[in-house]
Amino acid sequence: MSSSTSNTARALLLGDGTTRPKLEYFAIEGAAEPVRIALSVVGISFDDVTIPIAEWHSSKKAATKHGQVPELTLPDGRIVTDSMAMLRLVGEADEEGKLYPQEIVARTSVESALGLVGDLSRSWRPMILMSMFPEAFGHPPKEEWADADATMKKLRAGFVEKELSRFMGYFTNMITENGGDFLTGENLTIADIAAYQTINYFRKGIADHVPKDCLDAYPEILAWMGRVEEHPKVAAYKASKAAK
Repeated sequence: MSSSTSNTARALLLGDGTTRPKLEYFAIEGAAEPVRIALSVVGISFDDVTIPIAEWHSSKKAATKHGQVPELTLPDGRIVTDSMAMLRLVGEADEEGKLYPQEIVARTSVESALGLVGDLSRSWRPMILMSMFPEAFGHPPKEEWADADATMKKLRAGFVEKELSRFMGYFTNMITENGGDFLTGENLTIADIAAYQTINYFRKGIADHVPKDCLDAYPEILAWMGRVEEHPKVAAYKASKAAK
């Protein structure tokens, strides 16, 4: 990465040193967590602001630029509204040039991996939306839908069997083909951070009808996730978070 690019990105995030970047989101990991991890990896302190749900509905949502969060407010007052834009900006600020490499072939590999993460997220998203807003998919409202749970169980079981399996194969091939510890080679990148957060969700046991052991069939994926977690700066972030 050119030092000028890294310096410009760091300057945007650091400002004059009197104000820190402010990352606003709900009291969950969600779309903000990769940004939190990346900021920690590049060594930039930030204010991690939790938005109470009641405040979101009463006033905060209307006050955001696009009616959604996360939002990252830079020290100069500019607001970044897309979590992937935030992640790329923070990656640019890596002084070692590893998190979001400038060299075009390496960066294309990172972008390809990020695209695959987005594809996985889009494939899963209907499973979430249908459980929350079934009428948008032609079903009765949740309180009137007698077989809602059975339908969701069938859909999510199908997702785990077919879609999750398909994507885990793609990510496994990516790791193998690039011949390193991480998705695109020897270095941790923003693609690893984004993919780790997306894939780790499925083994948390928080999604109904998605078993916590659903990734056990993919040892290469579990090994890669372990390497992400063991990266010194990621591990330091997780330890700091656990201590709060």
